[in-house]
Amino acid sequence: MKRISFNILFLTCAIIFFSGCDKNLLDQNNPDAITSKDLWKDPKLIGLYLNTIYGDRPGWNYNFYDNIADDSRSNWTGNEPNNHIYDQWVDGDVGGYTAYWKYEEVVRINDFLANIDEAEMDSETKARYKGEARFMRAFLYFEMVQRYGGVPLITVPQNIKDDLSVPRNSLNDCFKFIIAELDQATAELPPNAPRGRVSKGAAMALKGRVTLYWASPQYLTANDADLYKDVESINSNTQGAGATARWKAAADANKAVMELNKYALYPDLKGLWLDKTDNNKEAIFEVQYKKGFKSHGLDALVKPPYLGAGDGGQRFPLQELVDAYPMKNGKLIGEPGSNYNANDPYVGRDDRFYANIGYNGAKTSGNKGGVLTEIALEIFEGGRDYGNMDAGNTLTGYYTLKALDPSNINYSYRAGSDQPWLELRYAEVLLNYAEAANEYLPAPDASVYDAVNDIRNRAGITTTIPTGSLGKDAMRNLIRNERYVEFSLVEQKRYWDIKRWGIAEQKLNNVKYHSVYITKSGNTFTYDYPERDPRPLKFDKRMYWFPIPASELTKNLKLLQNQNWPLPPGR
Repeated sequence: MKRISFNILFLTCAIIFFSGCDKNLLDQNNPDAITSKDLWKDPKLIGLYLNTIYGDRPGWNYNFYDNIADDSRSNWTGNEPNNHIYDQWVDGDVGGYTAYWKYEEVVRINDFLANIDEAEMDSETKARYKGEARFMRAFLYFEMVQRYGGVPLITVPQNIKDDLSVPRNSLNDCFKFIIAELDQATAELPPNAPRGRVSKGAAMALKGRVTLYWASPQYLTANDADLYKDVESINSNTQGAGATARWKAAADANKAVMELNKYALYPDLKGLWLDKTDNNKEAIFEVQYKKGFKSHGLDALVKPPYLGAGDGGQRFPLQELVDAYPMKNGKLIGEPGSNYNANDPYVGRDDRFYANIGYNGAKTSGNKGGVLTEIALEIFEGGRDYGNMDAGNTLTGYYTLKALDPSNINYSYRAGSDQPWLELRYAEVLLNYAEAANEYLPAPDASVYDAVNDIRNRAGITTTIPTGSLGKDAMRNLIRNERYVEFSLVEQKRYWDIKRWGIAEQKLNNVKYHSVYITKSGNTFTYDYPERDPRPLKFDKRMYWFPIPASELTKNLKLLQNQNWPLPPGR
C-alpha cells in the first residue's frame, strides 16, 4: 500500500476539521497518526482527497495570456505580459505565468489512481472517481505539452529507490497517452454530474480540444521520436503530411459531443458567465468559486478607477480586436455593404461586441462609496475615464466588460468575484468542429456552415451564411475570426490559437497594435487610431515552445532543453 504525502493528509485533516465532519472519523488527539491505510478505508476521506485534485485546477488568470496576444494590453509596463511580448525573458527564468511544470499534481493523481481500486467504497463511485482523476491528469499533461512539447510521462507512484531522473517522451506519444486517458475517463464517468464536477461530456469535449491541437501546424509531426516540432519547420500550412487524418479525428471527437444533444448555446451572452444553475447548458466543465471561501479578482482588475477598488489597469482591448467584431448584418467593418460608419463606429455591431467591450458611452457599473453605481464610460480626451494611466485608466481607449458581474460591489485586489471559470463551453465545441471539418473536407459541407451560423446567430447576426458560398480558405479565415471575437479577452485562448496555427511570427513579431484616441467638440466625437505598442513586438521562433524551467533541468539530468533555449550552468 502506497503512502500519501503528509501535506495532503494535513490538508485533508484541515478540511474535515473546518467542515464539521464526523469527529469520530479521526483520532483528535493524534491527527498525525492518519495513514494511507486509514484514508482508503473511508469514503469521506477519499472524496476530500479527490477535492484537493480539483482544487489544483487553475481558473481565472490575472492578466497574462490575453495581454501577450492581440486581445488587450496591460497598463503596467514592467510586468510579466509586457516582458513577454518584447522577449525580455531572462534565459532560464520562466517563473510566474509561463511556468507549468505540474508534476507535484501528477504525483497526487498517480497516488490516487494507484490506490482507489483497493478503497472500501461502492464500485459505481469508485469508477466515477477514477474517471475524474484521470480527466485531471490528462488535462495537466495536455497543458504541459501545450507549452513544452513532449514531457516525461509518469503514470505510477515513484518509490524513493526508483531512478527519479526521467527523460521526456515524444510529442506524439504524449498526445496518444492524453487521448487514451480521456477515452478511458469517458467510459468511467457518468453522463450527468453536478456543475463543477467532471462528466462524460467534459472528457469528450477535452478530447475534442486535444485532437484539434494535435492536428494543428505547430504540433503536426510525422516523426514519433520528435520531442517537439522543429521551430524552423513551423508554418501556416494546415495541410501537411498526415494532417487530414488528424483533422478528421478532431472533427469526429467534437461531433460526438454535439451528438450527445446535451449542450446548447446560452441565449444571453452576459448571463452566460453569471448563471450558475442547471439552465446554463453551455457550461461543460468549470472551476467554481464561492465568496467567503474562494474568489478571484476579475471585477476589480478591469474597472475604471472611478469604480476601482485597489486594482485595475488590466486587459484593455486593442483596436484590432474591436475591428474584428462583425456588424449586425454579419459583414466585417471593411466589407462592402457592412453599413459601418467610421464617424459612429460603435453602432450596429454584433451582440458580442456590446457584451465584451467597454467603449466610449458604454454602460458599466460597480462600487462607488459602497453604493452600486452605473456610469456611461467617458473615454475621450478630458473625459473622466481617460488619461492618467498611472491611476489605472485605459491606455487603449477601451475597457473589458466580458464576464463582469454588474451587481457586484464587494470586489477588491484579486478577490471578491465568484463567476465560474468556464474552461470548456459548447461554443468551443462548435468552432472546434467547424475548424477541423473544414480542414479535412475538400470544401466545407452543410455541417460546417451550421456550426458557424449557430455561433453567429447567438451573437445576434441577422443573416445566415448560405451553404456553398465559401471555399476552404475563406471559411478558414471566417472561423479564425469567429474564434478571435467569441473567445476574446478573459478566456485565454487567442495566444494558443495563434501559435498552433503557425502564424505567431505574423501576429506577434515586428508589429505594433493600435488604440483609439477620441476628442470631443460639442456633441461630436472624432476618432484617431494611433499605435499603442511603444515598440515592435518580438516573437523569436524559439518561443513556439516555452523553455523547460532551469530548476527542473538541474534536478533531472535526463531532461533535454527545448530548441534554442540554453541549459543552466552545470549542464
